[in-house]
Amino acid sequence: MIILKICICDDDKLIHEALKTYCYKIYDNTQLEIKNIFSAEELIHTYEQQIRFDIIFLDIEMATITGIEAAEKIKKISPDVIIIFISSHPKYVFDTFKVEPLHFLVKPFSEQKFNDVFKRALNKYRSLNSTITLKWQNERYVIKTNTIKYIEGYKRHITVYAQNEKYEALGKIPDMQKILSSYNFIRTHQGFLVNMDYICRFTQTDVILLDGTKVMISVRKRADALRMFDDFLKRKKW
Repeated sequence: MIILKICICDDDKLIHEALKTYCYKIYDNTQLEIKNIFSAEELIHTYEQQIRFDIIFLDIEMATITGIEAAEKIKKISPDVIIIFISSHPKYVFDTFKVEPLHFLVKPFSEQKFNDVFKRALNKYRSLNSTITLKWQNERYVIKTNTIKYIEGYKRHITVYAQNEKYEALGKIPDMQKILSSYNFIRTHQGFLVNMDYICRFTQTDVILLDGTKVMISVRKRADALRMFDDFLKRKKW
């Protein structure tokens, strides 16, 4: 059983109690581990002790080291950690961009607002940790879905283009679409699936990825693909 590890780092005990209560209402507490930390220094020390978290709720204004400074150090150690800043001061929001937090919660916030943000964090956590198994002849590959940029398919054969490798496998694009649609993949063509996290822009005939790769987009698929990409971008906004 995989345990979701959450850290609440805030110097306000009431915030700790509130966030713990909210988390337990949403997530099965038998699969959830929450650690309470009351200073940025303690959080950094915890990471230096090789302890890791999946999601961190992090206050900004603390005694000697700010939450933003702590986040910078932690991101160097654990780039995929999901950070949600919490603060009474919205003026800090732009200062947090450099560490790419999931969200900035302004105190006081409602339980509903917290729930919305926490569910987004859970979706990102699942996306970061989800895998698929590919079969090719006598070989098997287990690949993290978030490393896949796009998939090309023809009949019962697919080619998976990941960040650093290319994999040949048995499979069909419609079947892969059913598996991956909940992980931000869209169908751009009869023979292509694209991970929206890697999309830079659309042209009339292609989807341009962040690395410059061009993936075909058909006239029939273009309107739906653009609509889904717009929805995807809206979900990423604060």
